[in-house]
Amino acid sequence: MMSFFKKSPAWRHWTLIMAVGTIGGSGALAQAQTSADFPNKPVRIVVPFAPGGPTDLMARAISKSMASTLGQPVIIDNKPGGGGVIGFSEVARQPADGHTLMFPSILAVTNPALMPNYPFDIARDFSAVTVVGFIPHALVVRPNFPAKNLAELVAMAKAKPNDMAYGSSGNGTSAHLAGAMFASRADIRVTHVPYRGAAPALQDLLGGQIQYMFLDMSSALSLIQSGKLRALAVAPARRFQGLPDVPTLAEQGYPGFDIRAWYGLLVRSGTPTATIERLNAEVKTALDSREVRELFKAQGIEPGGMPSAEFQQLIRTDLVQWKRTIEQLGIKLE
Repeated sequence: MMSFFKKSPAWRHWTLIMAVGTIGGSGALAQAQTSADFPNKPVRIVVPFAPGGPTDLMARAISKSMASTLGQPVIIDNKPGGGGVIGFSEVARQPADGHTLMFPSILAVTNPALMPNYPFDIARDFSAVTVVGFIPHALVVRPNFPAKNLAELVAMAKAKPNDMAYGSSGNGTSAHLAGAMFASRADIRVTHVPYRGAAPALQDLLGGQIQYMFLDMSSALSLIQSGKLRALAVAPARRFQGLPDVPTLAEQGYPGFDIRAWYGLLVRSGTPTATIERLNAEVKTALDSREVRELFKAQGIEPGGMPSAEFQQLIRTDLVQWKRTIEQLGIKLE
């Protein structure tokens, strides 16, 4: 899902030490559960971000359909902080019976490589249900930016090393990693400026304080379509359907560049297979609804719905590949 590149400037390093509940606990009791037993109480989806972001939006979008078909309320519980660890810790304390789900982003597979003493092995401690959505990124500039394509942007950066800056929605985000990977592949020396979210980064981009950024489609799509931003490239291997005229990075001389941020549902390991399969089916039903598909399209989100085994393999693969990429880029949180 990504390519591997050489070193880039170091990030800020920080350590998070947190006491978490044991994963084992009540798992044996849940093993006796059958699909007929589930659900027998409200289902809770833990979102490790504050309300209003793309993860929260997707969780709320599917919750109404899931509540209808499961016959139980589906509650969204926002637990932001700690790079997702607070949310994971909350789910880890609950019984492995499928009534408490975790809704992480791709940070679940990048943060273990960035955060010392990360307290979970995501592939071991949690089981995949399905990907709810993929959000591509676009490399965007302000409308009057001189460069009309990637080649011109790279030429500008090489003409004045360290004079150009790119922004991101924060250290360790997929937008930051995409920016570092692009700089490495293009062999340009640029400065990364992290922000507390996409909104302040966009403000500085439009104001000229930074020259470009990788921005997720949920934030970028309407701005690009309205002409308030200009997209020079998209990060996935294939063109984004919502912006068919915008070429990929691979098309512009960076083969193998392929990044899509995924957002998916996990449960505690030990949750019965029948329960996971039931949840997978219910999410697919929600994603197939006209209401959810129209909302996702408007927000630049590509619906997921892959089988749980496929998502589990994606997590395992991404954990290995992102670790290798982050090490090769020399990125650390300081």
